[in-house]
Amino acid sequence: MRRKVKAVWTPSFLGGQGKDGKFGIYSAQTVKGILQYERSRADREGGVFCLVLFRCEGGLVAIQRLAAVLKKGTRLIDHLGWYDDTTVCAILTSTDRESAELFEKKIRSLVEVEHPNGTRPQYVSEVVRYPNVTPSCEEDAATCDEKIYQKNKLHVEKQLLNRFSKGMPFWKRVLDITGAVFGLTLLFPLFALVMLHIKRVSPGPVFYKSQRVGLNGKCFTFLKFRSMHAENNESFHANHATAFINNSDVPMVKLDAGDPRIIPGGKFLRKTCIDELPQLINVLKGEMSLVGPRPCIPYEAEEYLRWHTHRFDIVPGMTGLWQVSGKNSLSFREMIALDILYSRKMSLFFDLRIILMTFPAIFAMVFEKVGNKIARGKQAYT
Repeated sequence: MRRKVKAVWTPSFLGGQGKDGKFGIYSAQTVKGILQYERSRADREGGVFCLVLFRCEGGLVAIQRLAAVLKKGTRLIDHLGWYDDTTVCAILTSTDRESAELFEKKIRSLVEVEHPNGTRPQYVSEVVRYPNVTPSCEEDAATCDEKIYQKNKLHVEKQLLNRFSKGMPFWKRVLDITGAVFGLTLLFPLFALVMLHIKRVSPGPVFYKSQRVGLNGKCFTFLKFRSMHAENNESFHANHATAFINNSDVPMVKLDAGDPRIIPGGKFLRKTCIDELPQLINVLKGEMSLVGPRPCIPYEAEEYLRWHTHRFDIVPGMTGLWQVSGKNSLSFREMIALDILYSRKMSLFFDLRIILMTFPAIFAMVFEKVGNKIARGKQAYT
């Protein structure tokens, strides 16, 4: 009589696939999903986890023995799988580096034994901690964990960074180059008019350049038409931005109203988003995309919590889900949530949909401003 086998429940991030790799361990694709899940959980809870990598040069027999030893040496909350075609990994949840290194030594001592033919298989192992606290950090570990963005670098080791980053898919790069070339060609007359206007009303450069945080926390030079007087004090905006990040449930209202830093005509350039058009050059260079999260300034990123930095997993964009969903009427927390949602749902059709929704969103902002002026005029007249 056959014994009934209970179906094993697997979390949604595993796609219900269970142990779908060789030797009864997870495939590399499933491991990537588990790492994303553990990263999100660790960042929300302020916790850590470790990834222990084992590469064996002794063939399939040695790898099979390694997998068997790992199964006996791990807890129910840990995960075993293929990191790549030649590397087996153990994901140790809620485990710091010291405990992970002890686990690594224990596993190595169990698998490094003489084989019947007298050869000893060679195992190369490595422990990777998330988040990685670098020795250069001058603060204590707890503070580093909360401010994971430090000195323009994410505290994520390369082995995990290439699992978290979405990079630039081929279809997205083709769409970006096509859109940027078309836009720069079509809008060249408008570029010339705006440049002449800025030169006429305000001394200084035509373009505003600043450092922004892009893919994987790397900074790049961000371009805009200058809509404010040259050599403004950055602390004015820094204090404003920090207030929104620390009080993340209030709408992100701009400083444009009554802002003395804005040049004549600057409000129109900002309201119509014409000042953003030079970013087509950033798109052409691959530093930005047509669609993605808005790139933040380094001093803003320094205030981010760990889960906020997930928006750096993809290339920043000129427009995005946040911009077409309410923009400055939304809170900072809502903006981050929309950016992360986009990174998970990113596709060609989703990008095209957001691009098409951008134009009505801009028109709505412009007409809202005109309507508010008319309403104030009527109120003053009566």
